[in-house]
Amino acid sequence: MVNRSCACPDDPSEEKRPFSVGEGLRPALRLVGYRERFSFLWLIAARTAVGLCDLLLAGAMYVLFLSLQGASLAHHRWWMPRTTLSAASLTACLVVCRTLMDLLSTQSLVGHIQKLYTDLLLRLTNGYNEMQWSRFTQRNRSELLNHAMYTAREAAMFYHYVIETIAAVGVVTAMTAAIVYQSPVAAFGLGIVALLLYAVHRFLIRKEVRRAVSAREHSLRTLQRTLADMFSSGKEIRSYGIQSFFHDRISDQAQSSAASHVRVALLPQVARILTDQGVVLLFLCIVIAVQLHHGDARQMLSLLVFYFVLSRRLLPLISQISFTAGQMEGSYKNVQLVSDELNDCSLYRTAPKNVSVPDGDLVIELDEVSFLFSEGAPILRNVTLWLRKGEIAVLRGISGTGKSSLLNLLAGVLQPASGFVRVDHERVAYVPQDIVLLDDSIRNNLLFGLGAKTNAELMDALAVAHLETFVVGLPLGLDTEVGDNGVLLSGGQRQRIGLARAILRGASLLLLDEATSALDEESECQVLKNLSASGVAVLLATHRVRGWAFAQRVFRLQEGSLIEEEIEELPVPYVQAEPAGVEC
Repeated sequence: MVNRSCACPDDPSEEKRPFSVGEGLRPALRLVGYRERFSFLWLIAARTAVGLCDLLLAGAMYVLFLSLQGASLAHHRWWMPRTTLSAASLTACLVVCRTLMDLLSTQSLVGHIQKLYTDLLLRLTNGYNEMQWSRFTQRNRSELLNHAMYTAREAAMFYHYVIETIAAVGVVTAMTAAIVYQSPVAAFGLGIVALLLYAVHRFLIRKEVRRAVSAREHSLRTLQRTLADMFSSGKEIRSYGIQSFFHDRISDQAQSSAASHVRVALLPQVARILTDQGVVLLFLCIVIAVQLHHGDARQMLSLLVFYFVLSRRLLPLISQISFTAGQMEGSYKNVQLVSDELNDCSLYRTAPKNVSVPDGDLVIELDEVSFLFSEGAPILRNVTLWLRKGEIAVLRGISGTGKSSLLNLLAGVLQPASGFVRVDHERVAYVPQDIVLLDDSIRNNLLFGLGAKTNAELMDALAVAHLETFVVGLPLGLDTEVGDNGVLLSGGQRQRIGLARAILRGASLLLLDEATSALDEESECQVLKNLSASGVAVLLATHRVRGWAFAQRVFRLQEGSLIEEEIEELPVPYVQAEPAGVEC
């Protein structure tokens, strides 16, 4: 299956099939629930009602100007105003109603689109969190962030464009019918102007906007990946002195993005200018038509007012329909991408954990467990392992033998291909070699989703991790900020915060994957001594031999098989010493 995160859907050089509203709307509606679909209908009706108010307002203005010029309104229908005062009052009421309806419907539309974006954002992030770990590790983190932050927002905007376009088509249809009823000649002139505007939009502006939007999205995504790489490689960039390399790349990509952004911003302004001048041209055509037919000047003035109110709304709507059609096409790509991502998350969703607690005083029980990734040879073959409460065991082996895979199986991150894993996942804490810290305080990094804990509980966990003295010596103590991923701390301090975070959870089993690799000898020895005295079972995967002095059992992974080694048969420097007698 193709990894979509590596694809570039917005490459401007890629040929796309023309977007069809009918074909695009059906899959877009499948992406949302029934409640959202009913909300869309209500919003379309609300936005259409605003346009119909403009039609009523034009009629009211027509009647008002006839009245102001002394024309008699007595022969008009019963529901028409009879005096200038009543005509002016009706017009004022329509203006107020139209304003309130526009404000309320716009607020509802924007609020609903933001709510829809939040829903898509949560669905994507939940999907990524529930994705199989082997699949998740294949994805580019920058692309996942882009999907959640920007792709989901653009997908939500597609529904905004659809609502506005459908409402605009309804309003244009009603206004066109009113103009034809009022004056077929003027309607013909308006139709010519509208066709010219639509042709300019459809065949010139819209096509260029689509290209510019695609180019901008492509350049922005490329720039985002480069920035992410630069920020992640800050230490190496400084040590190698290659700042100019990234500066030149970012400069080129930023200039490309700026050029496409200028085109995206400029082209709609061209459309606005053309629309404004189209209104002026239409007025001149109406004046000429009335004069050629020797019409009444009073009638001409009222018609000008009528067409002015309609055209200031009608012609922009015609431009909007053409323009938003291009925007819909660009946004629909994001709807497809969000749908594909959600389908991918569903297809590779982690299977529900088969919770099975080990018997008696055991905290781990593996029975003939095998594991392999989707492609390749098995990583683990028929592994059998058990560990009692309070026991400390060391898992050793050369790199690539499957130590991390075995710990991930025990932590519930991976699922076995065969066999049985019996472990109480609610009482397991896992500490990887590379600790990820929040850009937050030490306190919140220790809690990491837990409820409130007292300072004493936090300091006890730090004491076991041999970090209490360091934190006490800080001016802000537990409220000290650690920086982006703990950049303000050393590697050993980050690992010990990770250890304290795991200890704070009150787990009966700690899984440590090279979790003391960045510690010096004295600190590592003290941490392992504290863990040994805590009564918590520990499975420590490590290349370092100092941890063996605290182990009751030592296992070796070799070619996918787990072999338990006799302590007495280990080389002399590595022979187990009683934890109580170990000197740090």
